[in-house]
Amino acid sequence: MKMMASMQVSSKEHDGRCPTVLVVDDNPILRLTLAQEISHAGFRVREAATADEAETVLQAGADIDLIVTDVEMPGRHDGLALAMFVRSHYPNTPVIVVSGRVPQVRAASVADAFFSKPYDVGSVIQRVAALLGYQRPSGAT
Repeated sequence: MKMMASMQVSSKEHDGRCPTVLVVDDNPILRLTLAQEISHAGFRVREAATADEAETVLQAGADIDLIVTDVEMPGRHDGLALAMFVRSHYPNTPVIVVSGRVPQVRAASVADAFFSKPYDVGSVIQRVAALLGYQRPSGAT
């Protein structure tokens, strides 16, 4: 995973609150790294280690504005199944799919964006901001 200089999104709030991004990846290092960078960019972050755990978070009523999910994870469902679940139950919640093995073509019908691993964290954050209607303030790196 490529690292990029930190950037910050504007401090505008989403429906009166800071948007929350759910990061789903069974690799704790990748999940933590992406979660920290998204947090540093000005978003709130929740984490889940599996698609099953992410579904539980969503069904519990957590305010999740966007999901970034890996595809291959242990459990009953993978990241593509999670994306399909989100599409059917939370159609206004954007989903970004990341994978080192699954081709973009398989993710295209259920994802708003796709990044191949290793991905550039800054590019993922820019896409998160764009999907949530945020813009980087001028002068931010």
